[in-house]
Amino acid sequence: MKRHIPKRDPVFSDLAFAGRYAKKHLKMAQKFGEEYARKLTTRGFQKGRVLDSGCGFGETLIYLAKTFPEAEFAGVDLSEPLLELAISSAAKANVSGRVEFKKADVHNLPYPDDHFDVALNINMLHLVTDPLKMLDELERVLRDDGHLFIADIRRSWIGLVEPEFKSAFTVAEARAILDKSATRKGMLIAGFLWWRFETKNSG
Repeated sequence: MKRHIPKRDPVFSDLAFAGRYAKKHLKMAQKFGEEYARKLTTRGFQKGRVLDSGCGFGETLIYLAKTFPEAEFAGVDLSEPLLELAISSAAKANVSGRVEFKKADVHNLPYPDDHFDVALNINMLHLVTDPLKMLDELERVLRDDGHLFIADIRRSWIGLVEPEFKSAFTVAEARAILDKSATRKGMLIAGFLWWRFETKNSG
């Protein structure tokens, strides 16, 4: 199946659409929070700085903030409506003091080199205009001994019934992009609907 580039606004600038998007993807974001909390716990992570690049409505980061009370969290996104939802949710979860949500471009992160101990990037690779630049920025702001987690939907026959999957990369295409970028070595895992990439370091 040939990749279809979506014509809709990937920034989600419409408040009503952002609300529908958040509602539709809430359980997915929570599951990623559970998954990464488990993996970070296994790796011995307790405190440090965590970045979610393309955080959307912030649910994954908020879940992690509740799991790791000694850590600090930053989420960046270009969608103001989604960031508003994230800020509101963080306040309701009583984690606002340790979670900062900021409007910023994932291609040009507003952080110094080697700033974060953990970096997340979920459901973003197929949406951005320059995947290589985004990945290189993640690598720039992540410490050498940091933990990197990337996940995105994969293009397959599912696109026949779910249009969003038509704009995704195949696993082979995703691997080629990762290999071409400055991204550190890691493991790419192909699932039925998603592919995941994570670093091998175990803390």
